[in-house]
Amino acid sequence: MNQKMLSTAQQEKVRINIQLPAEIIERKLKPLFWDYVVDPAEAYDVLMGRRRQAGPFDRERLLIRLLERLPWYDLLEVLGPEGVKSALTPEIIHKLRFPYLKERYEFIRRTLHAEPVSFTGWNPENRARVGAAFLSHRRYGAQ
Repeated sequence: MNQKMLSTAQQEKVRINIQLPAEIIERKLKPLFWDYVVDPAEAYDVLMGRRRQAGPFDRERLLIRLLERLPWYDLLEVLGPEGVKSALTPEIIHKLRFPYLKERYEFIRRTLHAEPVSFTGWNPENRARVGAAFLSHRRYGAQ
């Protein structure tokens, strides 16, 4: 099949369609499902778009689980750079449980998609945190 004949959605799938060896899939994904009976190979197929579901997990729930539980370099190894880029959507990031992960992945998403990001020191959330720490130190440190 010619690349020019594929739609843009199909080209995206072709680009992120990497195949890891079975032992790496088992080692990286099996610990994520300690509380469910899910075959890591089936979960990987769902992530790559070759299956609709693995156990109770569809692709969206699997991506959220991976983002919340895998270290960054393992995430890159499992999904590949293009897979991470396509997985980091505002909808997925919004569904993450932890605010620090939402902030971190939103920054990564904006960087990967060449969107503007604010300077760390001028970010309103960081300003409030730094200000609270600074004032707290002044208040309790000089007695």
